[in-house]
Amino acid sequence: MKLIRLPPPGTLCQTRAVLELVDESHAKTFCEIGPGAGDVSAALCRRGLTGVGIELSPEAAATTRAALRDVIESGRYRLIEGDFMTMAVSESFDLALSLMVMEHVEHDADFAARVVELVRPGGTVIIGVPGRMDRWGVEDETAGHFRRYERADLAHMLGDAGLERVEVRSVSVPVANLLFHLSNVLIRRAGEERKLALGQEARTQSSGIREIPFKTVFPAPFKLILNPVAMSPLFLLQHLFYGSSLGLTLLARGCKPV
Repeated sequence: MKLIRLPPPGTLCQTRAVLELVDESHAKTFCEIGPGAGDVSAALCRRGLTGVGIELSPEAAATTRAALRDVIESGRYRLIEGDFMTMAVSESFDLALSLMVMEHVEHDADFAARVVELVRPGGTVIIGVPGRMDRWGVEDETAGHFRRYERADLAHMLGDAGLERVEVRSVSVPVANLLFHLSNVLIRRAGEERKLALGQEARTQSSGIREIPFKTVFPAPFKLILNPVAMSPLFLLQHLFYGSSLGLTLLARGCKPV
């Protein structure tokens, strides 16, 4: 059976929550740290933004280049391959975002401060991370995470990094919560635990492009349900939980002072 890459329900909900915040920011330019397979950068380009991606993993960078070939060739998107924590970035953007990256960084406060440096005064920062340390499990180990986050701790860190009006939302609730244990079963069945023999950086570099049957890759007919139209009721439902502490994914938004 041939499997194709499709965003799972939790990721679709997360992306919709991100796009809501992007629309509220009125940004025209963006920088995404760790675009992975390129789905979010592609969605922003479809909304008319121009941007830059910074990707550590050569394999993920190749995936992003393939997915965004048209906008790269048109000059609306550039991909920089390298370590965001050590490179110099001289540009300023309306929006900087990083989704499911900061948990891979040992010194996360330094990472947050560098992300804030990317945006102009008055610009917006959006950071998504896994939530709730009580849900630490096999996925965190195999993906190379250092930690999961609590809402208050994440808000405090971003405030210390120089942002104001910080808001942290619990997203992908309740769908990700309901699928949590099944997700761990699928990870084990896919043999992901073999990656525990690898170093933390190697696990990090492969985390955004994993091919796990029925978690990140699915039979083609699943396109009928794993799409924004079919998932729209879940997009509405997650709004009820934005202010809760239930999120296995936390999405924070803050503004750089003028």
